[in-house]
Amino acid sequence: MSAPCCDFCNNTTARWALRCDDVGVLASGAHATAVAALTGAWNACGDCLLFVQRADSDGLADRVARSAHGPPEVVRMTTTAFRSDVFKALYKRVLPWLGSPQPLATVGANSPQVEGEP
Repeated sequence: MSAPCCDFCNNTTARWALRCDDVGVLASGAHATAVAALTGAWNACGDCLLFVQRADSDGLADRVARSAHGPPEVVRMTTTAFRSDVFKALYKRVLPWLGSPQPLATVGANSPQVEGEP
């Protein structure tokens, strides 16, 4: 069984699901625009969850921008400052939509569920 990835830093140690309504988010920063689709829940690792619970979108963005777990092509083609700027704008819009964290239960490879759901 493989662990689900964190939807923030892409680490493979996600243990929490943050529920949200389905919504599209558009956030513009000084250097770029980011688009995200919130669909049902976002997974979070323990480290990213701490930033989410504190509503620290800037701290979360800096953590994610420095993450070694991101897509290699994105990391190669952009600077940490650029990624941080884009993520700060995005997370300022995303965090208010996220619900309380619920533990994830892994039911099979790549099919995590929130505990207590069928």
